[in-house]
Amino acid sequence: MKQKRWLIGALGALCMAAFGGIGAQAAFDPDVENAYNMAVQGQDALDGLDVSVSETTVSSATNLSAAKKVRLKISGIKSNFLKSSIEVLTDESASTSYYLDGYYYTSTTDGSQKQAMEREDIWTLINSEIYLDMTSNYLKMLYSKEDENGTTYYFAATPESLGDYAKKLLTGIGVSEEVTVDSLQGTMDTDADGHVLQRSLQIVYTVAQGESTETFFTQSLAQFHQDENGVTIDLPDLSEYKEAKPEEPVVTITPLVRTVYVTTDVNVRAAGNLSAVILGGLYAGSGVTQTGYTSDGWIQIQYNGAPGYVWGDYVSEEKPVFTKDSSGTMYATASLNVRADHSSDSEILGGLKKGQAVEITGTTDNGWVRVKFNGATAYVFADYLSWSEPVTDTYVKNGYVNGTVLDASYGTLRLRKADGSEMIFNTTYAEIRLADTICTGDWVELFYSGSGTPYTASSLSDYTSHDGVQKQACSAEGVVVTCSPSKLELSGSDGVYRTFALSDTTDIEMAGPLCEGQVVTVTWMSAANGIETRDIKAMRIKG
Repeated sequence: MKQKRWLIGALGALCMAAFGGIGAQAAFDPDVENAYNMAVQGQDALDGLDVSVSETTVSSATNLSAAKKVRLKISGIKSNFLKSSIEVLTDESASTSYYLDGYYYTSTTDGSQKQAMEREDIWTLINSEIYLDMTSNYLKMLYSKEDENGTTYYFAATPESLGDYAKKLLTGIGVSEEVTVDSLQGTMDTDADGHVLQRSLQIVYTVAQGESTETFFTQSLAQFHQDENGVTIDLPDLSEYKEAKPEEPVVTITPLVRTVYVTTDVNVRAAGNLSAVILGGLYAGSGVTQTGYTSDGWIQIQYNGAPGYVWGDYVSEEKPVFTKDSSGTMYATASLNVRADHSSDSEILGGLKKGQAVEITGTTDNGWVRVKFNGATAYVFADYLSWSEPVTDTYVKNGYVNGTVLDASYGTLRLRKADGSEMIFNTTYAEIRLADTICTGDWVELFYSGSGTPYTASSLSDYTSHDGVQKQACSAEGVVVTCSPSKLELSGSDGVYRTFALSDTTDIEMAGPLCEGQVVTVTWMSAANGIETRDIKAMRIKG
């Protein structure tokens, strides 16, 4: 009955080609990825398949190899009348099975039997033999080489990108064993029309049973035979195959000792079934020692000194995080990240600035706060939030501002900024640089410090010339092409190439020396609305 149990296990993993799979793991060249996926999925567009597979598996424990050959023929893919034959030849045995009109026909130790099988299930069984579904969703690496005969694709995957696909690749592994795919790589050849000709796979996987492990290396070569006339399948007389009787599964318990957590309030029962006596219960989040698991989905635990059972869907290896609803406004005590989940490993959705308010909706028992962020639910670490709005430090150590003069009395200057707000400065001790004199309406720049009105100006620059020509301040951002102590050439982001004259009155605000390739903003006074391009007198360069 071993073969029969293997087939039932194969039916449990539905064909992922039809329903999608794991999210893509890497960004490939779009043209290569699209062509590769069209070739893989193009098998579904055919009405028939004729595939030969040669496979060799080597065990790390014995260093012995086992060979298997598979010949698959299937027709009626695009119709409701699907039929197929699957020939499997191994070192130990040879068998042929068939699928026709909703039934799967096979020979077992109980004789020739047939059993009802859905179309999706036969596809899953076929896929476990010839690895049809290897789309780019499962790949970490994909590239191609072309020649006059077609294209060869080179690909590789890892355990992280394969995920549950490992179960489909290795459906013959027993339920008491744990399988890890260590690596998978290979090539796929297509003809000039994009039809798959052959695919080579190399798979390394490790099987763990209890404390022992064994590593296997499988090399598989699948050749796809193309025939414009379709695939012809000659089936034998199937009338002698008797319909298999459903058998009650034998429940087994596999030992496994570890700490698990219940994810909701659960009953603990004396046996692994819903009719068993309830011994007690566990609250959500409780940790408990698991001692094993059953083949039908129950977890065996240590409960009050005796074995107990809880349903497997209600336990997790990770301690669950519970959130308590709350509301209010809190404030960031420092600049911090806003994340998609209550973990420092989760996706960063954005950030909060120091002092920024945020609406909270709950707190977790692992130190995070649930908040509303850009209309969605997000999380920030609780240590960086406070219920008290931080006191704003108004002292300015070094500030820079420009605007229009409203009043310029001796030692005092009142300025209107571009946003319409006003500031007052003490200019008694400022270094003053004037084109000629300072008047109401002039555009000026100040460097200042202090904590409030009046601020203390350390420098005042007024480039407005009172020669009867009305001027305005203009700025341009761009990349420095060349520069010298007296000249700067700028390729502007507005598409204009300008040259600027530099002098002792030019303010240069840079973290380091001015050099080629830097992105800077240059400000000058213009009587031509900023359209001049050569020998412009630069007032300020900031980078």
